[in-house]
Amino acid sequence: MRHDRLVLTLLRRELSAGLRSMRCRDIAWIVAGGAALLAYAIADIVLALQAAAATLRQEQALWLLGLPGALLILGGFAGNALARLCLSRAFAPFLKALPLSLRERRRMATVAIFAMGVPLVVALMAAVGLGCAVIAKPLAPVWGLGAAILFAAGLWAAAGWRLRGRDTISLDDKAGPLGDGRRRRPWLGAFDRSAPAWLSSWALGLPAGHVRASWRLVGAAVFFGFVAALSAAISLVHHDAVPAAMAGLTGGLLVFMLSARFHPLGSPVLRTAPIGFVRAWLRLARLPLQLSLAFFLMPAGAALAAEPSAWTMPLASGLWLLALNGAYAVFAAYFMTAPFVAALSFLGAIAYTSYESLEYGRTVLIGFAALVLFLWHRAQRRYRHG
Repeated sequence: MRHDRLVLTLLRRELSAGLRSMRCRDIAWIVAGGAALLAYAIADIVLALQAAAATLRQEQALWLLGLPGALLILGGFAGNALARLCLSRAFAPFLKALPLSLRERRRMATVAIFAMGVPLVVALMAAVGLGCAVIAKPLAPVWGLGAAILFAAGLWAAAGWRLRGRDTISLDDKAGPLGDGRRRRPWLGAFDRSAPAWLSSWALGLPAGHVRASWRLVGAAVFFGFVAALSAAISLVHHDAVPAAMAGLTGGLLVFMLSARFHPLGSPVLRTAPIGFVRAWLRLARLPLQLSLAFFLMPAGAALAAEPSAWTMPLASGLWLLALNGAYAVFAAYFMTAPFVAALSFLGAIAYTSYESLEYGRTVLIGFAALVLFLWHRAQRRYRHG
């Protein structure tokens, strides 16, 4: 019996269950508000493209290098996210009872990736083609088709790489965390033992605080270490605190977003325990916040050493880092089972707020704060009442 559409069926039923769990009023607000914001954003983009049409048409480097590179990178991120989503369903623990081989599970994930990737490619082709038409770029449909090909190439390259990586996964459970804990001391024992103990480790899939070495962890450590060292060197050489302070703020926020996971807030085990929402939320944010601040300290120290008179710069960056980490933690708690959606929504809200602040000033931050409070209220109600 073929199970090629099993992953698609699981995703469709998860989406249907999520919609049924929401009230009609909330769905109406999301649809109406999202449509209005989307229309407003499209109108702003069209006006901006029309204003810069002459400049954009003459930028050969943008069309020959910038746009293709951005499309390949964007496709790679999309393919990685889709592959991760589909593989998590294809290798779900409750499917172990089915007589499915690794090849069949990869095929199920591939079918789901293709079904979700085609609409993305078509949407991007239409967007690029319409954008070229707005600025009167010659051969706009051809540019749209080329953009779709580049995006699809990046998507399938990343997805195929992730699919091949599942060959090393065993469907059998490994030794439990208790056995590991008797043999060696947990690496995160000093950072994740506060009650409820090991909550952040549970969210990250780490057995009782034992960090498993992997190419992803090593690559992330090398990348962030290089960025921190490079920004610190630039600030020290030029005696300017801005590069290191901005790198500390951006890198610290990225570290927090990559390490924060709030899906345990939807677990019946946690919700039925005598633990309030605020306490559980703070415990889940504690370990990612420590990692974020650990990265921030090196660039911030370099910024202070490079320009001691500008000590307010690293201090302000640290305060902004705490505020942005807290705001993203609220987004992640609201979209508890979808960290990619949480990150996309958070970055979209930040970008939109930054854009509007250029025209209306810092009063726009009130709207962003209101959005964060609304998501906090909804996440708290969901934690309490399901």
